[in-house]
Amino acid sequence: MFKQKIEEDLKKIVRELGYSINDIVCDIPKNPAFGDYTSNVALQLANQSSDVSYQSSDKTDNQKKAPRVIAQEIESRIMSQESSKEYLEKVEVAGSGFLNFFIKPEALMANLHQVCDYSSLVKPEVQLEEDKKKILVEYAHPNTHKAFHIGHVRNITLGESISRLLEAAGNEVFRANYQGDIGLHVAKALWGVKKLQSEGTELVNLSSLKQKAEFLGKAYSLGATAYEENETAKTEISDINKKLYLKDPEVVQLWEQTRKWSLDYFDDIYQKFGVKFDRLFFESEVEVRGKELVKENIGKVFEEDDGAVIFRAEKHGLHTRVLLNKAGNPTYEAKELGLGEAEKEAFNFDKAVHVVGTDQAGYLQVMFKALEELDSWYKNREIHLSYGLVKLSTGKMASRTGNVVTFDWLFDEVKKRVGKIATSSATPRNDNIDSEELDDIVNKVSLGAIKFSMLKYSPSSDATFNIEKSVSLQGDSGPYVQYSYARAKSVLRNAKYDYQPTPIKSGPTEITGELEKEERDLLRQMEHFEFIVSKASDTYSPNTLAEYLLDLAKAFNLFYQKHQIISGSQAELRLALTCGVAVILKQGLYILGIESPERM
Repeated sequence: MFKQKIEEDLKKIVRELGYSINDIVCDIPKNPAFGDYTSNVALQLANQSSDVSYQSSDKTDNQKKAPRVIAQEIESRIMSQESSKEYLEKVEVAGSGFLNFFIKPEALMANLHQVCDYSSLVKPEVQLEEDKKKILVEYAHPNTHKAFHIGHVRNITLGESISRLLEAAGNEVFRANYQGDIGLHVAKALWGVKKLQSEGTELVNLSSLKQKAEFLGKAYSLGATAYEENETAKTEISDINKKLYLKDPEVVQLWEQTRKWSLDYFDDIYQKFGVKFDRLFFESEVEVRGKELVKENIGKVFEEDDGAVIFRAEKHGLHTRVLLNKAGNPTYEAKELGLGEAEKEAFNFDKAVHVVGTDQAGYLQVMFKALEELDSWYKNREIHLSYGLVKLSTGKMASRTGNVVTFDWLFDEVKKRVGKIATSSATPRNDNIDSEELDDIVNKVSLGAIKFSMLKYSPSSDATFNIEKSVSLQGDSGPYVQYSYARAKSVLRNAKYDYQPTPIKSGPTEITGELEKEERDLLRQMEHFEFIVSKASDTYSPNTLAEYLLDLAKAFNLFYQKHQIISGSQAELRLALTCGVAVILKQGLYILGIESPERM
Protein backbone atom coordinates (compact mmCIF):
# COMPACT_ATOMS: atom_id res chain seq x y z
CA MET A 1 0.00 0.00 0.00
CA PHE A 2 1.62 3.24 -1.18
CA LYS A 3 -0.04 5.24 1.58
CA GLN A 4 2.43 3.76 4.05
CA LYS A 5 5.39 4.64 1.82
CA ILE A 6 4.19 8.22 1.49
CA GLU A 7 3.72 8.55 5.25
CA GLU A 8 7.18 7.09 5.90
CA ASP A 9 8.75 9.51 3.42
CA LEU A 10 6.88 12.43 4.99
CA LYS A 11 8.04 11.50 8.50
CA LYS A 12 11.64 11.35 7.33
CA ILE A 13 11.49 14.71 5.54
CA VAL A 14 9.64 16.44 8.39
CA ARG A 15 12.42 15.36 10.77
CA GLU A 16 15.06 16.61 8.32
CA LEU A 17 13.30 19.99 8.22
CA GLY A 18 13.52 20.24 12.01
CA TYR A 19 9.89 19.65 12.91
CA SER A 20 8.34 17.29 15.42
CA ILE A 21 5.04 15.59 14.71
CA ASN A 22 3.61 12.37 16.08
CA ASP A 23 0.85 11.68 13.62
CA ILE A 24 1.19 12.19 9.87
CA VAL A 25 -1.88 11.05 8.01
CA CYS A 26 -2.66 10.65 4.33
CA ASP A 27 -6.22 10.43 3.13
CA ILE A 28 -7.98 9.78 -0.16
CA PRO A 29 -9.19 12.91 -1.99
CA LYS A 30 -12.77 12.60 -3.19
CA ASN A 31 -11.83 14.10 -6.55
CA PRO A 32 -9.21 11.99 -8.45
CA ALA A 33 -7.95 15.22 -10.02
CA PHE A 34 -6.40 16.01 -6.64
CA GLY A 35 -4.27 12.88 -6.63
CA ASP A 36 -4.32 9.36 -5.25
CA TYR A 37 -3.54 10.51 -1.72
CA THR A 38 -3.47 13.87 0.01
CA SER A 39 -1.99 15.19 3.26
CA ASN A 40 -2.41 18.38 5.30
CA VAL A 41 0.88 17.86 7.15
CA ALA A 42 2.15 21.32 6.12
CA LEU A 43 -0.85 22.96 7.77
CA GLN A 44 -0.16 20.94 10.93
CA LEU A 45 3.45 22.18 10.98
CA ALA A 46 2.62 25.85 10.39
CA ASN A 47 2.25 26.53 14.12
CA GLN A 48 5.67 25.05 14.90
CA SER A 49 9.09 26.63 14.83
CA SER A 50 11.64 24.72 12.79
CA ASP A 51 14.92 23.78 14.45
CA VAL A 52 16.63 24.21 11.07
CA SER A 53 17.82 27.68 10.09
CA TYR A 54 15.97 28.93 7.04
CA GLN A 55 16.03 32.36 5.39
CA SER A 56 12.74 33.39 3.78
CA SER A 57 10.55 36.46 3.64
CA ASP A 58 7.52 34.17 4.07
CA LYS A 59 8.52 33.00 7.50
CA THR A 60 7.28 34.58 10.69
CA ASP A 61 9.38 35.23 13.78
CA ASN A 62 10.92 32.24 15.56
CA GLN A 63 11.38 30.34 12.28
CA LYS A 64 7.62 29.85 11.68
CA LYS A 65 6.62 29.61 8.02
CA ALA A 66 3.46 29.76 5.98
CA PRO A 67 2.03 26.27 5.36
CA ARG A 68 2.36 26.64 1.58
CA VAL A 69 6.07 27.34 1.95
CA ILE A 70 6.47 24.23 4.13
CA ALA A 71 4.51 22.20 1.57
CA GLN A 72 6.79 23.41 -1.23
CA GLU A 73 9.85 22.43 0.78
CA ILE A 74 8.44 18.97 1.39
CA GLU A 75 7.48 18.55 -2.28
CA SER A 76 10.98 19.48 -3.42
CA ARG A 77 12.66 17.07 -1.03
CA ILE A 78 10.35 14.13 -1.58
CA MET A 79 10.69 14.29 -5.36
CA SER A 80 14.48 14.48 -5.10
CA GLN A 81 14.63 11.12 -3.33
CA GLU A 82 15.40 8.16 -5.58
CA SER A 83 13.14 5.90 -3.51
CA SER A 84 10.19 8.24 -4.05
CA LYS A 85 10.79 8.46 -7.79
CA GLU A 86 10.22 4.71 -8.02
CA TYR A 87 6.52 5.05 -7.25
CA LEU A 88 5.57 8.76 -7.35
CA GLU A 89 4.68 10.36 -10.66
CA LYS A 90 4.42 13.84 -9.13
CA VAL A 91 3.50 15.77 -6.00
CA GLU A 92 1.44 18.95 -6.23
CA VAL A 93 1.04 21.73 -3.69
CA ALA A 94 -2.57 22.87 -3.63
CA GLY A 95 -4.56 25.57 -1.91
CA SER A 96 -3.15 26.87 1.35
CA GLY A 97 -0.64 24.04 1.65
CA PHE A 98 -2.14 20.63 0.88
CA LEU A 99 0.14 18.02 -0.67
CA ASN A 100 -1.41 15.85 -3.38
CA PHE A 101 0.40 12.65 -4.39
CA PHE A 102 0.05 10.93 -7.77
CA ILE A 103 1.21 7.28 -8.06
CA LYS A 104 2.94 6.11 -11.24
CA PRO A 105 0.74 3.89 -13.45
CA GLU A 106 3.36 1.13 -13.49
CA ALA A 107 3.50 1.17 -9.69
CA LEU A 108 -0.28 0.82 -9.54
CA MET A 109 0.05 -1.99 -12.06
CA ALA A 110 2.36 -3.87 -9.70
CA ASN A 111 -0.39 -3.66 -7.09
CA LEU A 112 -2.80 -5.18 -9.61
CA HIS A 113 -0.59 -8.27 -9.86
CA GLN A 114 -0.67 -8.67 -6.10
CA VAL A 115 -4.46 -8.44 -6.08
CA CYS A 116 -4.92 -11.06 -8.79
CA ASP A 117 -2.33 -13.41 -7.31
CA TYR A 118 -4.15 -13.78 -3.98
CA SER A 119 -7.49 -15.40 -3.32
CA SER A 120 -7.80 -13.30 -0.17
CA LEU A 121 -6.51 -9.77 -0.54
CA VAL A 122 -6.49 -8.55 3.04
CA LYS A 123 -3.49 -10.34 4.51
CA PRO A 124 -2.20 -8.43 7.54
CA GLU A 125 1.49 -8.69 8.23
CA VAL A 126 2.34 -11.17 10.95
CA GLN A 127 2.24 -9.24 14.20
CA LEU A 128 4.56 -9.67 17.14
CA GLU A 129 2.86 -11.78 19.80
CA GLU A 130 2.77 -8.87 22.23
CA ASP A 131 1.06 -6.64 19.62
CA LYS A 132 -1.84 -8.98 18.90
CA LYS A 133 -5.20 -7.82 20.19
CA LYS A 134 -7.89 -10.12 21.52
CA ILE A 135 -11.22 -8.47 20.88
CA LEU A 136 -14.62 -9.64 22.04
CA VAL A 137 -17.56 -8.51 19.91
CA GLU A 138 -20.88 -8.98 21.68
CA TYR A 139 -23.91 -8.63 19.45
CA ALA A 140 -27.31 -9.98 18.29
CA HIS A 141 -28.99 -10.01 21.77
CA PRO A 142 -32.43 -11.37 20.84
CA ASN A 143 -34.56 -12.12 23.88
CA THR A 144 -36.16 -15.54 23.92
CA HIS A 145 -39.95 -15.68 23.75
CA LYS A 146 -40.03 -12.55 21.56
CA ALA A 147 -39.94 -11.91 17.83
CA PHE A 148 -36.65 -11.55 15.94
CA HIS A 149 -37.35 -8.16 14.40
CA ILE A 150 -35.80 -5.68 12.02
CA GLY A 151 -33.81 -4.04 14.85
CA HIS A 152 -32.12 -7.38 15.57
CA VAL A 153 -31.34 -7.65 11.86
CA ARG A 154 -29.35 -4.42 12.00
CA ASN A 155 -27.60 -5.51 15.19
CA ILE A 156 -26.49 -8.91 13.92
CA THR A 157 -25.50 -7.51 10.51
CA LEU A 158 -23.45 -4.75 12.11
CA GLY A 159 -21.87 -7.04 14.71
CA GLU A 160 -20.75 -9.65 12.19
CA SER A 161 -19.29 -7.06 9.80
CA ILE A 162 -17.40 -5.42 12.67
CA SER A 163 -16.04 -8.84 13.65
CA ARG A 164 -14.82 -9.51 10.12
CA LEU A 165 -13.30 -6.05 9.79
CA LEU A 166 -11.36 -6.57 13.03
CA GLU A 167 -10.19 -9.98 11.79
CA ALA A 168 -9.11 -8.47 8.47
CA ALA A 169 -7.01 -5.97 10.43
CA GLY A 170 -5.14 -8.85 12.12
CA ASN A 171 -6.96 -9.15 15.45
CA GLU A 172 -8.09 -12.32 17.20
CA VAL A 173 -11.85 -11.93 17.46
CA PHE A 174 -14.35 -13.71 19.70
CA ARG A 175 -18.07 -13.52 18.95
CA ALA A 176 -20.48 -13.55 21.89
CA ASN A 177 -24.23 -13.25 22.18
CA TYR A 178 -26.02 -12.19 25.38
CA GLN A 179 -29.69 -13.16 25.44
CA GLY A 180 -32.46 -12.42 27.87
CA ASP A 181 -34.13 -15.73 28.69
CA ILE A 182 -35.56 -14.87 32.10
CA GLY A 183 -37.42 -11.90 33.50
CA LEU A 184 -40.69 -10.05 33.07
CA HIS A 185 -40.78 -10.35 29.28
CA VAL A 186 -40.63 -14.15 29.59
CA ALA A 187 -43.35 -14.11 32.21
CA LYS A 188 -45.56 -12.08 29.85
CA ALA A 189 -44.96 -14.60 27.05
CA LEU A 190 -45.68 -17.61 29.29
CA TRP A 191 -48.91 -15.97 30.48
CA GLY A 192 -49.84 -15.47 26.82
CA VAL A 193 -49.00 -19.10 26.02
CA LYS A 194 -51.30 -20.32 28.79
CA LYS A 195 -54.03 -17.94 27.66
CA LEU A 196 -53.83 -19.21 24.07
CA GLN A 197 -53.80 -22.80 25.31
CA SER A 198 -56.96 -22.15 27.29
CA GLU A 199 -58.55 -20.87 24.09
CA GLY A 200 -57.77 -24.11 22.26
CA THR A 201 -54.25 -23.84 20.86
CA GLU A 202 -52.43 -27.19 21.04
CA LEU A 203 -48.64 -26.78 21.32
CA VAL A 204 -48.07 -30.18 19.70
CA ASN A 205 -49.65 -28.82 16.50
CA LEU A 206 -46.84 -26.28 16.12
CA SER A 207 -44.42 -28.22 13.95
CA SER A 208 -42.05 -25.78 12.22
CA LEU A 209 -39.63 -23.36 13.87
CA LYS A 210 -41.34 -20.49 12.09
CA GLN A 211 -44.75 -21.51 13.47
CA LYS A 212 -43.35 -21.76 16.98
CA ALA A 213 -41.63 -18.37 16.72
CA GLU A 214 -44.78 -16.70 15.41
CA PHE A 215 -46.82 -18.30 18.19
CA LEU A 216 -44.42 -17.02 20.86
CA GLY A 217 -44.46 -13.56 19.31
CA LYS A 218 -48.25 -13.58 19.46
CA ALA A 219 -48.20 -14.85 23.05
CA TYR A 220 -45.77 -12.15 24.15
CA SER A 221 -47.82 -9.43 22.46
CA LEU A 222 -50.93 -10.73 24.22
CA GLY A 223 -49.19 -10.82 27.61
CA ALA A 224 -47.58 -7.39 27.20
CA THR A 225 -50.94 -5.81 26.39
CA ALA A 226 -52.68 -7.55 29.28
CA TYR A 227 -49.93 -6.46 31.71
CA GLU A 228 -50.59 -2.80 30.85
CA GLU A 229 -54.38 -2.94 30.70
CA ASN A 230 -55.57 -5.61 33.15
CA GLU A 231 -54.68 -5.56 36.85
CA THR A 232 -55.60 -9.20 37.34
CA ALA A 233 -53.36 -10.24 34.45
CA LYS A 234 -50.59 -8.02 35.78
CA THR A 235 -50.73 -9.80 39.14
CA GLU A 236 -50.69 -13.20 37.45
CA ILE A 237 -47.71 -12.26 35.26
CA SER A 238 -45.79 -10.93 38.28
CA ASP A 239 -46.45 -14.22 40.05
CA ILE A 240 -45.09 -16.17 37.07
CA ASN A 241 -41.99 -13.97 37.12
CA LYS A 242 -41.36 -14.73 40.80
CA LYS A 243 -41.76 -18.45 40.20
CA LEU A 244 -39.25 -18.27 37.32
CA TYR A 245 -36.55 -16.90 39.61
CA LEU A 246 -37.42 -19.49 42.26
CA LYS A 247 -37.20 -22.27 39.61
CA ASP A 248 -40.72 -23.38 40.50
CA PRO A 249 -41.51 -26.66 38.64
CA GLU A 250 -44.97 -25.25 37.90
CA VAL A 251 -43.49 -22.86 35.29
CA VAL A 252 -39.99 -24.25 34.61
CA GLN A 253 -41.15 -27.04 32.29
CA LEU A 254 -43.09 -24.67 30.02
CA TRP A 255 -40.21 -22.15 30.21
CA GLU A 256 -37.65 -24.74 29.12
CA GLN A 257 -39.85 -25.99 26.27
CA THR A 258 -40.57 -22.55 24.84
CA ARG A 259 -37.02 -21.31 25.48
CA LYS A 260 -35.73 -24.15 23.29
CA TRP A 261 -38.18 -23.13 20.57
CA SER A 262 -36.70 -19.64 20.55
CA LEU A 263 -33.08 -20.78 20.61
CA ASP A 264 -33.58 -23.31 17.80
CA TYR A 265 -35.29 -20.61 15.76
CA PHE A 266 -32.45 -18.15 16.42
CA ASP A 267 -29.90 -20.78 15.40
CA ASP A 268 -31.67 -21.09 12.06
CA ILE A 269 -31.43 -17.32 11.56
CA TYR A 270 -27.74 -17.28 12.55
CA GLN A 271 -27.05 -19.93 9.90
CA LYS A 272 -28.84 -17.82 7.28
CA PHE A 273 -26.69 -14.84 8.28
CA GLY A 274 -23.46 -16.86 8.20
CA VAL A 275 -22.85 -16.24 11.90
CA LYS A 276 -21.33 -18.64 14.41
CA PHE A 277 -20.87 -17.50 18.00
CA ASP A 278 -17.98 -18.63 20.18
CA ARG A 279 -20.16 -18.34 23.26
CA LEU A 280 -23.81 -17.79 24.11
CA PHE A 281 -24.46 -16.07 27.43
CA PHE A 282 -27.88 -15.98 29.09
CA GLU A 283 -29.47 -13.88 31.80
CA SER A 284 -30.49 -17.07 33.61
CA GLU A 285 -26.83 -18.07 33.64
CA VAL A 286 -25.36 -14.84 35.07
CA GLU A 287 -28.14 -13.62 37.35
CA VAL A 288 -27.02 -15.65 40.39
CA ARG A 289 -23.40 -14.50 40.16
CA GLY A 290 -24.54 -10.94 39.48
CA LYS A 291 -26.58 -10.97 42.68
CA GLU A 292 -23.59 -12.37 44.62
CA LEU A 293 -21.28 -9.64 43.28
CA VAL A 294 -23.70 -6.96 44.41
CA LYS A 295 -24.09 -8.42 47.91
CA GLU A 296 -20.33 -8.93 48.30
CA ASN A 297 -19.70 -5.26 47.55
CA ILE A 298 -22.38 -3.54 49.62
CA GLY A 299 -20.61 -0.79 51.54
CA LYS A 300 -17.67 -0.86 49.13
CA VAL A 301 -19.07 -0.04 45.69
CA PHE A 302 -22.82 -0.34 46.23
CA GLU A 303 -25.17 0.82 48.98
CA GLU A 304 -28.54 -0.06 50.42
CA ASP A 305 -31.34 2.40 49.87
CA ASP A 306 -34.91 1.97 51.09
CA GLY A 307 -34.73 -1.82 50.93
CA ALA A 308 -33.01 -1.94 47.53
CA VAL A 309 -29.32 -1.99 46.59
CA ILE A 310 -28.07 0.74 44.25
CA PHE A 311 -24.94 1.97 42.51
CA ARG A 312 -24.80 5.69 43.21
CA ALA A 313 -22.91 6.90 40.15
CA GLU A 314 -23.47 10.65 40.47
CA LYS A 315 -19.97 11.03 41.88
CA HIS A 316 -18.71 9.81 38.50
CA GLY A 317 -20.93 12.27 36.61
CA LEU A 318 -23.45 9.53 35.81
CA HIS A 319 -26.77 8.45 37.29
CA THR A 320 -27.93 5.98 39.93
CA ARG A 321 -29.05 2.48 38.96
CA VAL A 322 -30.88 -0.14 41.03
CA LEU A 323 -29.07 -3.49 41.22
CA LEU A 324 -31.30 -5.46 43.59
CA ASN A 325 -34.93 -4.48 43.95
CA LYS A 326 -36.84 -4.43 47.24
CA ALA A 327 -37.80 -8.06 46.77
CA GLY A 328 -34.11 -8.93 46.58
CA ASN A 329 -34.24 -9.94 42.93
CA PRO A 330 -31.39 -8.95 40.61
CA THR A 331 -32.20 -6.31 38.02
CA TYR A 332 -30.83 -6.24 34.49
CA GLU A 333 -27.97 -4.17 35.91
CA ALA A 334 -26.90 -6.86 38.38
CA LYS A 335 -27.00 -9.45 35.62
CA GLU A 336 -24.72 -7.19 33.54
CA LEU A 337 -22.10 -7.42 36.30
CA GLY A 338 -22.33 -11.22 36.24
CA LEU A 339 -22.00 -11.10 32.45
CA GLY A 340 -18.90 -8.92 32.66
CA GLU A 341 -17.16 -11.41 34.94
CA ALA A 342 -18.23 -14.37 32.76
CA GLU A 343 -16.89 -12.69 29.60
CA LYS A 344 -13.59 -11.87 31.28
CA GLU A 345 -13.15 -15.48 32.42
CA ALA A 346 -14.13 -16.88 29.02
CA PHE A 347 -11.98 -14.65 26.79
CA ASN A 348 -9.52 -12.52 28.83
CA PHE A 349 -9.95 -9.87 26.15
CA ASP A 350 -8.04 -6.65 25.44
CA LYS A 351 -11.18 -4.92 24.20
CA ALA A 352 -14.87 -5.78 24.36
CA VAL A 353 -17.12 -4.15 21.78
CA HIS A 354 -20.78 -4.18 22.79
CA VAL A 355 -23.08 -3.60 19.81
CA VAL A 356 -26.09 -2.09 21.54
CA GLY A 357 -28.68 0.53 20.54
CA THR A 358 -28.05 4.22 21.12
CA ASP A 359 -30.86 4.37 23.68
CA GLN A 360 -28.73 2.23 26.04
CA ALA A 361 -25.74 4.60 26.04
CA GLY A 362 -26.37 6.04 29.51
CA TYR A 363 -27.05 2.62 30.98
CA LEU A 364 -23.82 1.13 29.60
CA GLN A 365 -21.74 4.08 30.82
CA VAL A 366 -22.94 3.35 34.34
CA MET A 367 -22.34 -0.39 34.05
CA PHE A 368 -18.83 0.04 32.62
CA LYS A 369 -18.01 2.31 35.55
CA ALA A 370 -19.49 -0.19 38.02
CA LEU A 371 -17.30 -2.95 36.56
CA GLU A 372 -14.23 -0.71 36.86
CA GLU A 373 -15.08 -0.04 40.50
CA LEU A 374 -15.33 -3.78 41.12
CA ASP A 375 -12.12 -4.59 39.25
CA SER A 376 -9.67 -2.10 37.71
CA TRP A 377 -8.90 -4.71 35.04
CA TYR A 378 -11.97 -3.52 33.11
CA LYS A 379 -10.74 0.09 32.80
CA ASN A 380 -10.56 1.23 29.16
CA ARG A 381 -11.46 -2.25 27.88
CA GLU A 382 -15.23 -1.87 27.43
CA ILE A 383 -16.57 -0.09 24.33
CA HIS A 384 -20.16 0.68 23.43
CA LEU A 385 -20.72 0.66 19.67
CA SER A 386 -24.10 2.33 19.48
CA TYR A 387 -26.42 2.11 16.52
CA GLY A 388 -29.60 3.95 15.60
CA LEU A 389 -33.10 2.80 14.90
CA VAL A 390 -34.28 1.21 11.67
CA LYS A 391 -36.93 3.38 10.07
CA LEU A 392 -39.24 2.19 7.34
CA SER A 393 -39.66 4.33 4.24
CA THR A 394 -43.32 3.39 4.01
CA GLY A 395 -46.06 2.73 6.51
CA LYS A 396 -47.30 -0.22 4.46
CA MET A 397 -44.82 -2.69 5.93
CA ALA A 398 -46.30 -4.68 8.80
CA SER A 399 -46.13 -8.10 10.38
CA ARG A 400 -48.42 -10.57 12.03
CA THR A 401 -46.76 -10.08 15.42
CA GLY A 402 -48.08 -6.92 17.03
CA ASN A 403 -46.52 -3.83 15.49
CA VAL A 404 -43.14 -5.48 14.99
CA VAL A 405 -41.60 -6.01 11.56
CA THR A 406 -40.17 -9.52 11.88
CA PHE A 407 -37.17 -10.89 10.02
CA ASP A 408 -39.26 -13.66 8.47
CA TRP A 409 -41.76 -11.20 7.02
CA LEU A 410 -39.02 -8.90 5.75
CA PHE A 411 -36.99 -11.73 4.21
CA ASP A 412 -40.05 -13.15 2.44
CA GLU A 413 -40.98 -9.74 1.03
CA VAL A 414 -37.47 -9.07 -0.24
CA LYS A 415 -37.25 -12.56 -1.76
CA LYS A 416 -40.48 -11.97 -3.69
CA ARG A 417 -39.01 -8.87 -5.30
CA VAL A 418 -35.60 -10.39 -5.97
CA GLY A 419 -37.23 -13.46 -7.50
CA LYS A 420 -39.35 -11.27 -9.74
CA ILE A 421 -36.28 -9.36 -10.92
CA ALA A 422 -34.27 -12.55 -11.44
CA THR A 423 -36.92 -14.13 -13.68
CA SER A 424 -37.75 -10.95 -15.57
CA SER A 425 -36.95 -11.01 -19.29
CA ALA A 426 -35.60 -7.48 -18.87
CA THR A 427 -32.88 -8.67 -16.48
CA PRO A 428 -29.55 -9.03 -18.35
CA ARG A 429 -28.03 -12.47 -17.85
CA ASN A 430 -25.47 -14.26 -20.01
CA ASP A 431 -25.45 -17.66 -18.29
CA ASN A 432 -28.02 -20.42 -18.21
CA ILE A 433 -29.09 -20.92 -14.59
CA ASP A 434 -31.21 -23.88 -13.46
CA SER A 435 -33.98 -23.59 -10.87
CA GLU A 436 -31.90 -24.93 -7.97
CA GLU A 437 -29.09 -22.46 -8.59
CA LEU A 438 -31.62 -19.67 -9.10
CA ASP A 439 -33.16 -20.36 -5.67
CA ASP A 440 -29.69 -20.20 -4.12
CA ILE A 441 -28.95 -16.93 -5.90
CA VAL A 442 -32.27 -15.40 -4.82
CA ASN A 443 -31.52 -16.30 -1.17
CA LYS A 444 -28.01 -14.84 -1.32
CA VAL A 445 -29.10 -11.68 -3.10
CA SER A 446 -32.06 -11.17 -0.76
CA LEU A 447 -29.84 -11.40 2.31
CA GLY A 448 -27.29 -9.17 0.59
CA ALA A 449 -30.01 -6.60 -0.08
CA ILE A 450 -31.10 -6.56 3.57
CA LYS A 451 -27.59 -6.49 5.02
CA PHE A 452 -26.23 -3.81 2.68
CA SER A 453 -29.25 -1.60 3.38
CA MET A 454 -28.28 -1.72 7.05
CA LEU A 455 -24.52 -1.33 6.55
CA LYS A 456 -24.47 1.60 4.13
CA TYR A 457 -25.45 3.91 7.00
CA SER A 458 -23.10 5.07 9.73
CA PRO A 459 -23.80 2.84 12.77
CA SER A 460 -24.68 5.82 14.99
CA SER A 461 -27.32 7.15 12.58
CA ASP A 462 -30.81 5.84 12.02
CA ALA A 463 -31.19 3.59 8.97
CA THR A 464 -34.10 4.02 6.58
CA PHE A 465 -35.04 0.74 4.95
CA ASN A 466 -36.63 1.07 1.51
CA ILE A 467 -37.58 -2.36 0.26
CA GLU A 468 -37.70 -1.38 -3.42
CA LYS A 469 -34.36 0.44 -3.42
CA SER A 470 -32.74 -2.37 -1.44
CA VAL A 471 -33.21 -4.85 -4.31
CA SER A 472 -32.38 -2.52 -7.19
CA LEU A 473 -29.69 -3.59 -9.67
CA GLN A 474 -29.15 0.05 -10.61
CA GLY A 475 -28.93 1.87 -7.30
CA ASP A 476 -26.83 2.04 -4.15
CA SER A 477 -27.62 -1.51 -3.11
CA GLY A 478 -26.09 -4.84 -2.21
CA PRO A 479 -27.51 -6.54 -5.32
CA TYR A 480 -25.85 -3.87 -7.48
CA VAL A 481 -22.43 -4.75 -6.02
CA GLN A 482 -23.17 -8.48 -6.21
CA TYR A 483 -24.25 -8.13 -9.84
CA SER A 484 -21.06 -6.19 -10.64
CA TYR A 485 -19.03 -9.09 -9.24
CA ALA A 486 -21.07 -11.63 -11.24
CA ARG A 487 -20.60 -9.51 -14.38
CA ALA A 488 -16.82 -9.48 -13.88
CA LYS A 489 -16.79 -13.24 -13.38
CA SER A 490 -18.89 -13.72 -16.52
CA VAL A 491 -16.34 -11.73 -18.56
CA LEU A 492 -13.50 -13.85 -17.19
CA ARG A 493 -15.39 -17.09 -17.92
CA ASN A 494 -16.19 -16.03 -21.46
CA ALA A 495 -12.55 -15.14 -22.03
CA LYS A 496 -11.43 -18.42 -20.41
CA TYR A 497 -9.13 -16.13 -18.47
CA ASP A 498 -6.51 -17.51 -16.12
CA TYR A 499 -4.44 -14.72 -14.62
CA GLN A 500 -0.78 -14.73 -15.57
CA PRO A 501 1.73 -12.18 -14.25
CA THR A 502 3.05 -11.48 -17.76
CA PRO A 503 3.26 -9.55 -20.00
CA ILE A 504 2.31 -6.48 -17.98
CA LYS A 505 4.23 -7.41 -14.82
CA SER A 506 7.54 -6.20 -16.20
CA GLY A 507 6.42 -2.60 -16.13
CA PRO A 508 5.72 0.44 -18.28
CA THR A 509 7.44 -0.89 -21.38
CA GLU A 510 4.55 -3.30 -21.75
CA ILE A 511 1.88 -0.57 -21.61
CA THR A 512 1.03 0.56 -25.10
CA GLY A 513 0.11 4.23 -24.93
CA GLU A 514 -1.51 6.11 -22.08
CA LEU A 515 -3.90 4.40 -19.74
CA GLU A 516 -7.52 5.27 -20.40
CA LYS A 517 -9.15 7.30 -17.62
CA GLU A 518 -11.42 4.39 -16.66
CA GLU A 519 -8.43 2.03 -16.46
CA ARG A 520 -6.47 4.33 -14.18
CA ASP A 521 -9.54 4.95 -12.02
CA LEU A 522 -9.85 1.21 -11.40
CA LEU A 523 -6.15 0.89 -10.56
CA ARG A 524 -6.46 3.84 -8.17
CA GLN A 525 -9.45 2.37 -6.38
CA MET A 526 -7.84 -1.06 -6.05
CA GLU A 527 -4.83 0.60 -4.43
CA HIS A 528 -7.14 2.10 -1.80
CA PHE A 529 -8.81 -1.15 -0.70
CA GLU A 530 -6.44 -2.12 2.10
CA PHE A 531 -6.51 1.42 3.49
CA ILE A 532 -10.32 1.48 3.40
CA VAL A 533 -10.53 -1.82 5.29
CA SER A 534 -8.06 -0.55 7.89
CA LYS A 535 -9.95 2.73 8.30
CA ALA A 536 -13.31 0.96 8.60
CA SER A 537 -11.84 -1.40 11.21
CA ASP A 538 -10.25 1.37 13.28
CA THR A 539 -13.48 3.38 13.38
CA TYR A 540 -15.93 0.45 13.59
CA SER A 541 -17.58 1.80 10.43
CA PRO A 542 -18.65 -0.83 7.88
CA ASN A 543 -20.38 1.97 5.94
CA THR A 544 -16.90 3.18 4.88
CA LEU A 545 -16.29 -0.15 3.14
CA ALA A 546 -19.85 -0.30 1.74
CA GLU A 547 -19.42 3.13 0.15
CA TYR A 548 -16.07 2.08 -1.33
CA LEU A 549 -17.54 -1.08 -2.87
CA LEU A 550 -20.31 0.93 -4.47
CA ASP A 551 -17.76 3.33 -5.98
CA LEU A 552 -15.63 0.45 -7.28
CA ALA A 553 -18.68 -1.27 -8.78
CA LYS A 554 -19.71 1.95 -10.51
CA ALA A 555 -16.19 2.48 -11.85
CA PHE A 556 -16.07 -1.08 -13.18
CA ASN A 557 -19.45 -0.84 -14.88
CA LEU A 558 -18.41 2.41 -16.58
CA PHE A 559 -15.18 0.70 -17.71
CA TYR A 560 -17.22 -2.30 -18.93
CA GLN A 561 -19.55 -0.08 -20.95
CA LYS A 562 -16.86 2.06 -22.58
CA HIS A 563 -14.15 -0.46 -23.45
CA GLN A 564 -13.77 -3.75 -25.23
CA ILE A 565 -12.28 -6.15 -22.67
CA ILE A 566 -11.85 -9.63 -24.12
CA SER A 567 -10.21 -8.76 -27.45
CA GLY A 568 -7.93 -6.04 -28.78
CA SER A 569 -4.41 -4.83 -28.01
CA GLN A 570 -5.28 -4.03 -24.39
CA ALA A 571 -7.09 -7.31 -23.65
CA GLU A 572 -4.47 -8.65 -21.24
CA LEU A 573 -4.46 -5.46 -19.20
CA ARG A 574 -8.24 -5.15 -19.18
CA LEU A 575 -8.80 -8.76 -18.23
CA ALA A 576 -6.31 -8.32 -15.38
CA LEU A 577 -8.26 -5.24 -14.27
CA THR A 578 -11.48 -7.24 -14.39
CA CYS A 579 -9.82 -9.99 -12.36
CA GLY A 580 -8.68 -7.46 -9.75
CA VAL A 581 -12.14 -5.95 -9.47
CA ALA A 582 -13.69 -9.39 -8.99
CA VAL A 583 -11.22 -10.31 -6.23
CA ILE A 584 -11.78 -7.08 -4.33
CA LEU A 585 -15.56 -7.04 -4.68
CA LYS A 586 -15.78 -10.60 -3.38
CA GLN A 587 -13.39 -9.93 -0.50
CA GLY A 588 -15.11 -6.67 0.40
CA LEU A 589 -18.56 -8.24 0.37
CA TYR A 590 -17.27 -11.12 2.49
CA ILE A 591 -16.01 -8.66 5.11
CA LEU A 592 -19.49 -7.12 5.18
CA GLY A 593 -20.93 -10.60 5.70
CA ILE A 594 -22.44 -10.79 2.21
CA GLU A 595 -22.05 -13.71 -0.19
CA SER A 596 -21.11 -13.20 -3.85
CA PRO A 597 -22.97 -15.37 -6.37
CA GLU A 598 -20.73 -16.34 -9.28
CA ARG A 599 -23.65 -15.87 -11.65
CA MET A 600 -26.75 -13.68 -11.60
